[in-house]
Amino acid sequence: SSSSSSSSSSLCIESTRSIQFFCGASNVGCIELNNGLIGCRKGGHPIIWNMMESICNYFENAIFQHTAENVLLTSMLSPFLESSTMGTLKYIQQSKLSSSMEVVENTGPGLLTRSVCRWLVRNADDKNGNTINEIAETKFCVSQVVVFPSLVFHPFPNHLRKKLSTLSEKDAKKSLLESFVVCGHTKAVHLWGCSWQKE
Repeated sequence: SSSSSSSSSSLCIESTRSIQFFCGASNVGCIELNNGLIGCRKGGHPIIWNMMESICNYFENAIFQHTAENVLLTSMLSPFLESSTMGTLKYIQQSKLSSSMEVVENTGPGLLTRSVCRWLVRNADDKNGNTINEIAETKFCVSQVVVFPSLVFHPFPNHLRKKLSTLSEKDAKKSLLESFVVCGHTKAVHLWGCSWQKE
């Protein structure tokens, strides 16, 4: 087997249990889960469903408070939100009604951290670690929710993102990033591009 195939498959075979939901801890100097890379089993997971509902509620409340024109917004959320909600998102971004921290708190790492912790706490009491989704009659197991350490998906700390952008040489950027990669463990490197934030 080649090193690339063993490296990419090690994420799945390090554990004998199946994973129903996963995400990674951030490298931000505090307890935070990062939504830069998350996944769940086919058919979804209550953590994802709860987050989607929370995001919809956040934008529906914004619609109630701030009426805006329906504007088409191309984003990762567009398949999941109604067009009026997407229009409000665009309006909020353009009119600065929403700060960067408000976005993080209501749609990003803040929401993910709260959602995962809430779900784990609410469902940890079941002796078998199972909860049942009444609609799908599917069992979800607390032991099959995995939060990988920051070195797996987010080894590069966010406080160095501006330093990375100021480096002009490709080799200097590569060297900086590689200094945080842990061979055999790091599967991805989040670059903290912050393209969603205004400067």
